[in-house]
Amino acid sequence: MRTPEDEIGTAIEVDLAVMPPHQRRAYAGLDQFRRPVEVRGVQELARGIAESFGAFAIFDVETVLRSPAIAPFVTQTLYAIPLELRRAACDRDRLKAESARKEMARIISAALLARYHFEPLKHVSASCHPNWEQAFEQQFGAGRGGDRHE
Repeated sequence: MRTPEDEIGTAIEVDLAVMPPHQRRAYAGLDQFRRPVEVRGVQELARGIAESFGAFAIFDVETVLRSPAIAPFVTQTLYAIPLELRRAACDRDRLKAESARKEMARIISAALLARYHFEPLKHVSASCHPNWEQAFEQQFGAGRGGDRHE
């Protein structure tokens, strides 16, 4: 049986694997010709990763949060990943790029799991169907942890 920790790691791996090439290069600080440029798009990437956890209530000590509330922490974590590893994820060698993405996912998930506790919402699948708000409110009460649409 898969644990929430496994699901979190897998969600991050998928987010990194399906990232469009231009977004991956921007995060790695590379242009279309693979020349070094300023790193861009970190906040957008962090929001996308945070949204992957929509089927979870996220606990920061005793406070329950919704997924957008962790985006600033994900942003900090993304900036902390070494630039060499980010650039390796853009390598033309698919095995090297896949290995780099798996290592990045491991770093991100380890940081998230060290800081937060993830609790799957009852009756909500990973696709986060329409009763998300109702499931959250039934389990944890209304209006806690920020706006889902930030």
